[in-house]
Amino acid sequence: MEKNHSSSGFPPAAERTLQILDLYAADPEPKTLKYIAEQLQIPASSLYRIINCMQKYNYIVEEPFHPNYFKLGYKLSQFSSIAFSENDLIKLARPFMEELTHNSNQASQLCILSENYICTIDQCLPRSAITYISELGEKLPVNVSASGKLLTALLPPQKQEAFLKRAEKVFRRNTPYTIIDSEKLRKEFEKIRYQKYSTDVEEYAIGIGCLAVPIYHNSDMPIAALGVTGPISFYRNTHNFNTILERLRYFSKKLEELLPDVL
Repeated sequence: MEKNHSSSGFPPAAERTLQILDLYAADPEPKTLKYIAEQLQIPASSLYRIINCMQKYNYIVEEPFHPNYFKLGYKLSQFSSIAFSENDLIKLARPFMEELTHNSNQASQLCILSENYICTIDQCLPRSAITYISELGEKLPVNVSASGKLLTALLPPQKQEAFLKRAEKVFRRNTPYTIIDSEKLRKEFEKIRYQKYSTDVEEYAIGIGCLAVPIYHNSDMPIAALGVTGPISFYRNTHNFNTILERLRYFSKKLEELLPDVL
């Protein structure tokens, strides 16, 4: 029978789980249980139970086309997002946002998913007043926001469904153009996943348009959205729309290149 505590004083299962994560941190390639057991000197029966538990919580997944080979799961991407603080992200994004606002005369916003909502964590306002705009720190239902729809659409399928079950409870209809129907919203998500950007065409407020693109960091799941908002006439002009979309995509890529440097 195994002892309840290792020589270090820590529970063996907890220590071995961290050793497995350290092994993947040094080399993220898929591995067999035999290889892990040999490298870490973990009894096969104990390793089997630990890996099963890690699979259940999506920290480890089995390779679809290589049975018995295991790799890190998507769950760990959440921790990289948390470890990278909002203050770091705001500091890096601010120069790009200021340039966006200066050149387009649109408000620029940096948003993240928070609880069941989309939240604006930083914004730059143009000199000309905008009648309706979300306040800094304000949490909005994701269905009334370009950034909210974008970040929800780009969640992994299972995580998206779990999120929507909670988020749908706070959906609201701001205007006649707000998408409130779940089926229509899911079709909108399909379009967003394909085009890799999202719009708000008078869904938050009449006369207001928004455009948002994702920001990624070491994961297939974005950590934030970079967007602009202003009078709807700006977004109905094809040249304006294409120009600002190109700038948003350029700045998001430049920002992504900077993110690893601050970890």
